[in-house]
Amino acid sequence: MKQSRYTIVEQAPSGEHLLFNTATGAFIALDDEGFACYEAGEGSIASELERGGFLTELSPDEELDALRGRIAENRADRSTLTLSFVPTYACNYRCPYCYEQDRVKLGGKMDERTMSAVMAFVRAHYEQDGFSKLSVQWYGGDPSLVLDVVEELSGRLIAFCDEEGVAYEAMMLTNANVIGEAEANVIARCRVGLVFLTIDGPEEIHNQRRVAANGTNSYRKTLHAARLLRARGVSLTATMNVDRVNWPHYTQLRDELFAEEGISLTVGRLCDYGHTFGEAPFAEPQFSLFTHDEFCEERQRLFESEPHTADEMRAMLQPILQFCQGQSGNYFVIDFKGDVFSCDGWIGYPENVRFSVHDDPGEWKPSEIVFDAPRDEKCSQCELLPLCLGSCIWEREATGMPCHPLKGRIGAYLRVYRSCFETAQPGMTLLAEPVQ
Repeated sequence: MKQSRYTIVEQAPSGEHLLFNTATGAFIALDDEGFACYEAGEGSIASELERGGFLTELSPDEELDALRGRIAENRADRSTLTLSFVPTYACNYRCPYCYEQDRVKLGGKMDERTMSAVMAFVRAHYEQDGFSKLSVQWYGGDPSLVLDVVEELSGRLIAFCDEEGVAYEAMMLTNANVIGEAEANVIARCRVGLVFLTIDGPEEIHNQRRVAANGTNSYRKTLHAARLLRARGVSLTATMNVDRVNWPHYTQLRDELFAEEGISLTVGRLCDYGHTFGEAPFAEPQFSLFTHDEFCEERQRLFESEPHTADEMRAMLQPILQFCQGQSGNYFVIDFKGDVFSCDGWIGYPENVRFSVHDDPGEWKPSEIVFDAPRDEKCSQCELLPLCLGSCIWEREATGMPCHPLKGRIGAYLRVYRSCFETAQPGMTLLAEPVQ
């Protein structure tokens, strides 16, 4: 048997050899004797190493073909139709780092004609595919500015799903600035189960970065809306766009928001997507951007300093069959005009329009795969391919972002993973079973 192209080998502080297979999620610790068996491709534990995917009868090219086959099968699955709606490009914020300013000027609002065309599009897909779940994302602009559209279209979609026995789920991305009691009621009524927020630091820093056009305190508005939504059973998560200035505040804010507001706060690197950094107000000293490597190093340093569980690590290092919905074959982004796109990042630009829901159904094209990493010359050769599938191609194109944050750093994370277990056996200790 041969060593899998997706097996990563690292060494623990104890001297154990740590093997992790990115395609199966299996994790194992070997002593010198067990590692010699792995290197030889035979021996007393060879069958167990094969079961975890560390050893295989397949050649590297055959392993890649097998992965491509699993991904293609996943893309061919039509059991879920996923729609991302942009009911308006308008936004009531003036964030200094905004990269959608040209699209915000488009404003707009989805009208009755487009809503009817959307419903015809959904019914046609149901007749063709017989999907069992409809997954909806409300995006923008800010969808909270046109909640009448959200409520009307949601009502029609929900009625359709209830009539056909189709499961329905929805989420929303919003700055939450105009969400009061009445608006929270609408969102809950529309079966929006999850709302994504942005909280860019403690109150003073957040308000400098998430600037409400009407001059209101955007931090307090966000938390007020979060409380109203939580009271109505809506789950919340938030992202903090970090640079060198607000990063030192992250851990304290994360812990406080979760303890006091029930909000999970994650981080993303603040990037110059609009290529306007250095132009006030998006300029130093209020902002100081990390490079990709600097950000990855800071996240690794924080990760290693905090406790983690084996379940958390297993979920984090889970192999995937698509990085984002844009890598699936049944995902469509529909803006207020009815124009259809393949990626949230491409909305608003005429050259990216796939077709319109107002077109004759014969013109409705299948969703275009945003990025096919298993066939990309560089990504297809990477041992991390099953974990990232190329990550976000839009972000990579917009910023020149290099590879996945784990690239070149996964050894440190595997050593943290190993520290979650106390067990050790002669020869071999299977720490995580392969994903079924």
